[in-house]
Amino acid sequence: RAEQSRAEQSRAEQSRADNIDILKAICAFLIVCIHIPFPGTIGAYFTALTRIAVPIFFMITGYFYKDTIAAGKEKRQIRKILRLFLISNLVYLVWNCTLYAIRIREGVIGYLSDIFSLKSLLKFMLLNDSPFSGHLWYLGAILYVLVIIYCLDKIHCRKCLYWIAPFLLAVDLILGKYSMVLFHREFPYILVRNFLFVGLPYFCIGCVLRDNFDKIKKHSKMMPIGVVIFSITTLLERFILENLQLNTTRDHYISTTFLAIAVFGLMLSRDTSAHSHCEKMLAEVGRRYSTWIYILHPFFIKVIEFVVEKIGMERVFRYVAPFVIYFVTLLFLAGLSKYVGWPAPKKNKLKR
Repeated sequence: RAEQSRAEQSRAEQSRADNIDILKAICAFLIVCIHIPFPGTIGAYFTALTRIAVPIFFMITGYFYKDTIAAGKEKRQIRKILRLFLISNLVYLVWNCTLYAIRIREGVIGYLSDIFSLKSLLKFMLLNDSPFSGHLWYLGAILYVLVIIYCLDKIHCRKCLYWIAPFLLAVDLILGKYSMVLFHREFPYILVRNFLFVGLPYFCIGCVLRDNFDKIKKHSKMMPIGVVIFSITTLLERFILENLQLNTTRDHYISTTFLAIAVFGLMLSRDTSAHSHCEKMLAEVGRRYSTWIYILHPFFIKVIEFVVEKIGMERVFRYVAPFVIYFVTLLFLAGLSKYVGWPAPKKNKLKR
């Protein structure tokens, strides 16, 4: 009976990890939608909902951190993210230098002098603002978060951060989406889009969700209701701020945090007895490719937009662009995996 119980628990944990991998695949698509959104008013309102994607990625890392500790892989995880951080920034440095060399005579020197200026380097090091590609801020932020959490764990102070997290989220809103309401001005988004006001609090939320999984499971019927309610309140926030001409370019609404938690809770509480073939494929995409879809999709946006402009199909492309970019990036990665052996298959992180 003990062996049977352990086997059932192992299957349940694997299915739960598959649900989170499905969520990673979906969030990777939502991030593509942020960077090349659907057109018109509907697209603008849908983009407001997609803002949950990056917070959820931080939450996933926090959710799995208990397993990282159990396996003694904290330093290994930091090294892995550091490699991703360095490789990704180097790739976009080379790519940008190539573009400047093609388009602008002597443009490379001017580009390099700008990105390696003291101001640019300080923003890069202190606020995770990558001068090579804006979306790479996430890698710098998660790297800093993991280092900070590792240090706090050494002195047994991580739970102190849990109490600070709501205040960090509040500062994100005060200096971000609601800065026009409170101060009648916008602040540079990099002041809050970084490890401190996004990475740390959402990582902590992920940790808390892991510690309270049983409670989430008990209230599983409330999760779909929460997703609907907070989707509506997110859209309502955007509508009100837009009509008052107070909507800033910053990412997160008040409801974004609650919507991200509700979506995450929904995926945790889903029936794990069986997954369809489509769900298994999505889980594989999330597990193996979601990180690299995030890293590489801006490259394909530029390439495909260039091709589409040349063949005169910009208007049609706008309506299908997120799908095209997502699947082209995915096919590229799947081809590399098949013929080069990279990205290599990954195992579920939940301890079995």
